[in-house]
Amino acid sequence: MKSRFRIFSHACAVLALLLAPHAQAQSSPSTSKDAVPIAQVIAGTAKKTGKKFLVDPRVAGDVTVIGLDPDGLDYPTLLSVLQVHGFTAVDDGKYVRVVPDASARQLAIPMLTNDGSYASAEYVTRVFSIKNVSAAMLVPILRPLLPQQAHLVALPCKNNLLLVDTYANVKRLEKIVTALDTGEPYTPEKCASPATKSN
Repeated sequence: MKSRFRIFSHACAVLALLLAPHAQAQSSPSTSKDAVPIAQVIAGTAKKTGKKFLVDPRVAGDVTVIGLDPDGLDYPTLLSVLQVHGFTAVDDGKYVRVVPDASARQLAIPMLTNDGSYASAEYVTRVFSIKNVSAAMLVPILRPLLPQQAHLVALPCKNNLLLVDTYANVKRLEKIVTALDTGEPYTPEKCASPATKSN
């Protein structure tokens, strides 16, 4: 019995030695010589561009940029770095507010027109006028192509779509909408509910 206990004890000890490095690697946060505080990156862009930044207290942590000077990023590159880490920046002309990307659609982001152009990771608002299909029927098709923080809604009576997302993804969805919006011109029925129609 004692010999079995000894064998079991030795087996447990060996297993513990084998698993220890793996457990230590999981418990200790990964560090990189390229990681810098996100506040430092924002400060570098502020110095380079002359923009004034207001940073939400929830915007914290380190970012890793390889092949780039973290103290001298231009504004479009900063937006891309922020996007990778779940943040964004909204420029109202006076200040640039750096916030979690879930808050972007609640701020005064620009309205995209046909001739407008923005940085790929900048949030914009776009209204699509749908001509040949039901706007409401496009929502379940397009929604899976959007991140959680984006916003998409149909306006049935006008047969429009309202979309809030990054400029790059809005332009992508614009091509998809154009490809789907074909066929006979769409004529929406009255916008009254079924109960109203029966009266």
